Amino acid sequence: MLDLILGGAVSAGLLAYLLWALLRPESL
Repeated sequence: MLDLILGGAVSAGLLAYLLWALLRPESL
């Protein structure tokens, strides 16, 4: 259970970061 929750949180975080980077390339 914890592994799935942590894995999902990490995956969601990475996806959110990638989307944010794509939407705001100038901030990089």
